[in-house]
Amino acid sequence: MTVPPPKRAIHDVDRLSEEMRAITRRAVVDLRFLHDDRSRDLILERVRDAGRILDVGASMRDHLGEIESRTETMDINDFGDYPDILGDVCSPFPPDMDGRYDAIIALAIVEHVYDPPAAIRNFQRALKPGGQLFLYIPWMWRYHAPKNLLFQDYQRFSRDGMAYLLRDFEDVTLYPLRGKWAARANFFKFWKRRVEKRFGGRFNRLLDGRVTDWRNTVQASGYFAEATWPGDKSDRDDR
Repeated sequence: MTVPPPKRAIHDVDRLSEEMRAITRRAVVDLRFLHDDRSRDLILERVRDAGRILDVGASMRDHLGEIESRTETMDINDFGDYPDILGDVCSPFPPDMDGRYDAIIALAIVEHVYDPPAAIRNFQRALKPGGQLFLYIPWMWRYHAPKNLLFQDYQRFSRDGMAYLLRDFEDVTLYPLRGKWAARANFFKFWKRRVEKRFGGRFNRLLDGRVTDWRNTVQASGYFAEATWPGDKSDRDDR
């Protein structure tokens, strides 16, 4: 009998695999918004006492009025009276933005940037210790950049990808939006505009009620996330 040659281990794969599993498991999964997305209401509740807020890409939309006096807006495109800060979230922020914000909101933005880890590092630097980050990134969703490429559509993030992206934060909570079958229905443009707008989450619940919570968690339309930045000045300087 031929004896197979010994395996060549170039990395400590057992340790690395366990570290990756631990990163995914430490992120809390909350199903409260699975069929009724009230994430912007939650953000308003969380930032009630925040001093200065950065809204990237008009994330809060018609909810901004409640926090407008405390909010600076940022975008890569210039629309005249919007934004306050014209810039690229993937390029280093200037030093005067270090530790400037109590909260940063970037909903449905990170899939449109070419270097998500760089964007997250910039958000880390711009947050005060204890500052809050709010994200939404789609997972099962169609391509949605305009034909003129005013902005692009680069990537999607799974539950595991979201947990890894936020690995340096504390109190990471992921909120799946739509479950296994509702996420598929949402690929059709009429679903959100006609069904969900008219009936709320009623039909999403009917669709996803036949699936386990675990399947609905990992096969969601996308993930809203909230996380707390624990870092101090030395942490920002090291990144």
